Amino acid sequence: MQRAKLIKAGKQVLRFGLPAVILVFLFFYVQRNWNDLAAHKFQLNPWLLALALLGFLLQELSFGIIWRMVLARLSYRLDLRTSLRIYLASEFVRYIPGNVWHVLTRILWVGKYGVPRPIAFASMTIELITKLAAGALIFAISLLFWGDVGLVGKLLNGSPLVVALGLVTIGALLVGLHPRVLGGMLNGALRLVKRSPVELTLRYRDILLVTLAWCASWLVAGTAFYVLLLALWPAAPPIALPICIGIEAMAWDIGFLSFITPSGLGFREGAVVGLFALSLPLPLGIAAILALLWRLISTLAELICIGIAYVSGGRQVRSIQQEQLDQQLADSTVKKNETGNTLSDEPSPIGVEGGVGRD
Repeated sequence: MQRAKLIKAGKQVLRFGLPAVILVFLFFYVQRNWNDLAAHKFQLNPWLLALALLGFLLQELSFGIIWRMVLARLSYRLDLRTSLRIYLASEFVRYIPGNVWHVLTRILWVGKYGVPRPIAFASMTIELITKLAAGALIFAISLLFWGDVGLVGKLLNGSPLVVALGLVTIGALLVGLHPRVLGGMLNGALRLVKRSPVELTLRYRDILLVTLAWCASWLVAGTAFYVLLLALWPAAPPIALPICIGIEAMAWDIGFLSFITPSGLGFREGAVVGLFALSLPLPLGIAAILALLWRLISTLAELICIGIAYVSGGRQVRSIQQEQLDQQLADSTVKKNETGNTLSDEPSPIGVEGGVGRD
């Protein structure tokens, strides 16, 4: 019992302490190089910031559209307005500790439109896998543009190693997206949450089409990220555009895969600073400020979209949340009253024990 409490306390320290350490490090990094930054001419053009915000708004809207595309290829169709409202409003509960509430809310809500829970879970798993793969693919393509402008290029002294790494990564991702490979990963995830395996009916070209849609989404967000860089560093070379697109996508992937902090807080910012240090000769401290500004603008775009969707369908979201809480309370009561032989072997609802789903 004591060990379990220590493990839980350790997780909380990592969850909130680690991002705080990273952010404090970024703060002192900026402060240390403040003299260089003060000599730099900033151009916080409100029009550039508004343009970047628009780009992140468009990316946020694309999430629901792509999820709708996945559902359609699993033979379940929702109209555009409904799919956007379900996706975005369910994202609101992602800010509640637990990292599963937005998954449960979306699965329960879409079930009211006739989508079975295994299909809903499968659609979210495919959505997530293809989203991560597209981010890695965009980054791999961006490696072809690193050249010799950054630290890595100078260290390799013109060696095609970075380009070769990018090409190998692209090939590996295309193999990993094949239905047989992807189906194996999907059923592995279902086994983790004690659900029956499903047959992946998506064809390879369907998976590639969904991945291509995610690539388009990353291109929009990466371009908005580049606009933020222009607001801080007007002298950014044109080659910075594809590099920024790749860094933004990979930083999101790294933040997601951290699994420790909410929304990858700290990890995404650290990834941005590290990747810029390797790829572009930015003025000292610019990358840290850009990372923090990116977090602020992208979060604002997310909250705007979620707020609109939640207001338009908030009553349904709250009823689904209450339904899930009532179910958990009932399950807890049964467990307290059982004698040891009355424990049901029925698996728990999708995501409750598996702890899946995080953005």
